[in-house]
This record gives sequence, structure tokens and C-alpha cells, in this order.
Amino acid sequence: MASDPGSRTRNAVRALFLTYFLFVGALSPYLTLYLHEVGLGAAAIGLVMSLSPASRIVGPLAWGWLADRSASRNWVQRACSLISLAALIGLWTSGADVAWIMLACAVLFFSTSGQMPIAEAIALEAAGRDAGRYSRMRVWGSIGFIAGVVITGPLFEVVGIGWLPGWLMLMMVGVLACTWGLPEAPKRKAGPRPAPLWKALRDPAKAAFFASAFLMLYAHSVFYTFFSLYLEGHGYGKGAIGLIWAVGVVAEIAMFYLQRPLFMRFSALFLLGLSVAVAALRFVLVGASGGALWLLVFTQLLHAITFGVHHTASQAILSRWFGPEQQASAQALYVTIGYGVGGMIGGLGASWIWVAISPAAAFYGAGAVAALGCLAVWACARAERAVEAGESFR
Repeated sequence: MASDPGSRTRNAVRALFLTYFLFVGALSPYLTLYLHEVGLGAAAIGLVMSLSPASRIVGPLAWGWLADRSASRNWVQRACSLISLAALIGLWTSGADVAWIMLACAVLFFSTSGQMPIAEAIALEAAGRDAGRYSRMRVWGSIGFIAGVVITGPLFEVVGIGWLPGWLMLMMVGVLACTWGLPEAPKRKAGPRPAPLWKALRDPAKAAFFASAFLMLYAHSVFYTFFSLYLEGHGYGKGAIGLIWAVGVVAEIAMFYLQRPLFMRFSALFLLGLSVAVAALRFVLVGASGGALWLLVFTQLLHAITFGVHHTASQAILSRWFGPEQQASAQALYVTIGYGVGGMIGGLGASWIWVAISPAAAFYGAGAVAALGCLAVWACARAERAVEAGESFR
């Protein structure tokens, strides 16, 4: 019996998510340790790491635009992987030269910023706009991330952190290999090109949705930047900190795998609002925890909703609003507004509150920003209802 082409496509997408997030799981926690090992000071490390959110402001839009207009979006993916490999070679040979390290990392962050928007567009297409089917592909990214973290730490205890660029190169070769199993975008029908994506922001519902993404990722940037320091300040060692983080990732994996019935029963917009409301509660509880383990574990379990449900709901909405000819660009705009602008401004704002007021206040602030995100989702739903009501009278 012939194999199902749709199943082959979904397996290829799972493999891409797995290998890419294996790479991210090795890069994100350990790059700062590598930079310290080669001799960079705290200020230089901070400068290098600031290039990551900055690259997400321009990189995803550039790569998404190119993928939507290219004859082969997979060759755009491969170009990203090849440029990343070149950047990693540059990082490995830079020694302690800050200028060369910054150049190599800038190229690396820029090239990798384009890979997930394109992959998300392919995954949504392969899922047939079924949010549950999409989440069962996306879960392999979470599995890859936790595997990357768990494997890489003990490896560098043995061989030394100086081998990080070589290890990352090996993983990026795996990402490159996976792109050969992906399907190409369907041929576009003849006709005028769709309007530029930025014009979508004139639509009140879409503008409110992207505002909610900005506020949600702003709030999460506080968590991603300072949660480990918050735990350390309350007396937790590195092993305990890793385990507490792992609780959130395991909860995320479980939610990705099990959430299909939720999306069959409730609308994506309702679940989006729920996830943002839970985020407001989560970050306030972190600030109020005083380091209490039971409460911190509970807030980490909420990651299943604040990331797992929120991410799938956002993808379902983007899939409904934008066709295949604009999907990579729409994904890129989401990453730019949320992870790029939201992440950068959120990190800077949280840093000021952390120093000027208190660590707990930084998390209270994140909760307040997420609460504003609830208002943005409400405005999105209201605008959509107004459009539907207007259409019903035509």
C-alpha cells in the first residue's frame, strides 16, 4: 500500500522542528558560557546577546518576504542554514576578538531568525489549518529543545564549552538535511499579488491581535530574562533552577500533544484570551511567591497555557487570516512585533524595574502588561464581531 504523502510531509516538518530546537536548546543556555570562556567580560557579553532580539526586528520580515516571493521557499530555508554554518565557523575562529564575535553572532542571529517563520507556514499548510494536528507537529520542537539542553550540558562537562560552535555546526547540518524532505509551496494562481502585509494592520481586528502579541511577548521577556536570577536570589542552586525550568517545558510538551479537543470545542480567539489572562495571573504569582517552591512549580505548570495554548491559538488565527501566498510574511510579522520589538523593549523595561524598584516588581509589571494584552484580545474579538454583524446584513 502506498504511503500517505500528507503523512510524509508532517514527518518532515516534525524532523525540522526537532533538529532546529535541538540547535536552540544548545545555543540559548550555553552561548553566554562560551563567550565567558573565551574571555569576554559581562558588558561585552551583554552587548553580543542584545543582537538576538534586535535581529528579530528586521530578519524575519526580510526572510518571510523573500520566501513568499521566491520560486522555492525551501531554498530560502537552506540559504539560512548555510549562512548560519558560515557564521558558526566565524565564531569558532574569532578567539576573543569582540568585533569578530559580534559580526559572527549578528550574522547567525539574522540568518536563524528567518527559519521558524517559514517552518511555521509549512506546518500550518501541512496541518490543513487543523490546530490540533499542527500542535502535534510543533510538540517536537519542545522535545528537541529540552533534549538539546539536557544533552549539551553533560557533554561540555567532559569536552569543555570551547567546542560549542562545532557542536552547533553539527546540529545545523541536521537542520539543513531536513529541508530536503519539505514540500514546496503550491503554485500560485495567476492574478494580482495580495496587498502588502503592513496594510493588514489597518484592520482593527488584526491590529488588536498584533498588539496583544507585542504585550504577551513583552511580559514573557521578563520571565525569560530574569526568572533564573530570581530563583538564584531566593537561594536555589543551578541544579534546582534547571529542574524548575524543566517543569515548564514538560507541561508545554503535554499541552501541545493533548490540546486538540480544546481547539475543537472552543474558538482560537477565546483560547488566546484565556492564555493571556492566565499569563497575567502567572507573573503576579511569581512576584508574590517569595521563593516558595510549591507556588513556583504551580506557575511553571501554567506554562502549558501561557505558551502551549497561546502559540497554537496565534498560529490558528494567522492561518485563518492569511493565505499561503502571505503566510511566511505573516509569521515573520508576528515574530518581529512579538519576539523582536516586544522582547527587546520588555527586557529593557524589566531591567530598569529590577534595579530601580525590586525583582518582585519586575514580575508584577509583567503581569500588568499581560493584563493589557487581555484588553487587546477583547478589542480583537469585538472588531471581528462587528465585521460579522455587518456582513450578516448584506
